[in-house]
Amino acid sequence: MLLFPILNTHPIILPELLYTDRFNNPNAYFDINPSIYISESGKVKILVRRINYRKFNNKNFILYENQSNSVYTLLIGSLQAKDPLNLEEFEVQSIQNKYSIPTYPTYWTGLEDIRFIDETTILTTIPECNISGQPCIFKAKLTDNIISNHTICRPNTTEKNWMPYKYKNEIKVIYSLQPFIVKSIESDDKLTLPIISPLIQDYHGSTNGISYNSQLLFLIHENKTRTYHRWMLFDVTNNLVKISEPFTFFKHSHIEFTCSLASYNDRIFVSLGLNDNSAFILELSRGAIDQVL
Repeated sequence: MLLFPILNTHPIILPELLYTDRFNNPNAYFDINPSIYISESGKVKILVRRINYRKFNNKNFILYENQSNSVYTLLIGSLQAKDPLNLEEFEVQSIQNKYSIPTYPTYWTGLEDIRFIDETTILTTIPECNISGQPCIFKAKLTDNIISNHTICRPNTTEKNWMPYKYKNEIKVIYSLQPFIVKSIESDDKLTLPIISPLIQDYHGSTNGISYNSQLLFLIHENKTRTYHRWMLFDVTNNLVKISEPFTFFKHSHIEFTCSLASYNDRIFVSLGLNDNSAFILELSRGAIDQVL
């Protein structure tokens, strides 16, 4: 199995978020599944998901409170030219989630696995805003450290890893890979494209798409005994895809969840949650990506 080369590994270290768990023991949230956005001027926003449960590589998990709770922390900083991404200099703020829509009793509370659409617009899964309590995709606004204006996106069935992308000033999502379906953000206007590849059978969406060699670059993933990734280059004009061989980023991991791709001055960054207990930003080489594609 290919181990994809990493130029720089940036662990995300946040102040502990403490609580007393259901066993009456002191405990702290785990930091997982970050999302990153970098503007053309180098302004960086990173949203880090924090959870009160832990998964293990044998598929077991332990929940430390009576409900699963997911909260977010925001990091704000900047990136200049070839300077390193120094997360220690970033400002840290707690996210305030202000619902303007009803919530319902459910086992899973809070926002999950945010993906940036643009600097102030996100896609997120919110089970507690679905009357069935099942995963449900919403669009929302990020203003300073407040997430608000939650709007349901349709359809909301089994697909929850939508991959947003911008092409010719139009924003859409890849809704599923097999069949290969694209749609607008909010409306149920699914369009099935004539893209069939055995290499993406059983793969799911991971990241947003970024402009790459006049096409769109995504990461997709498959969950088996561990997570496997593939690069996917999407030619929107001709409805073609180019797929890499499967790979992992770390040798001994069992969960690698990638939410975001970002680029700045020809530099490529991916956000990654590792084993559902730690969060990283990885910087990758365009040459390495070109080679596997």
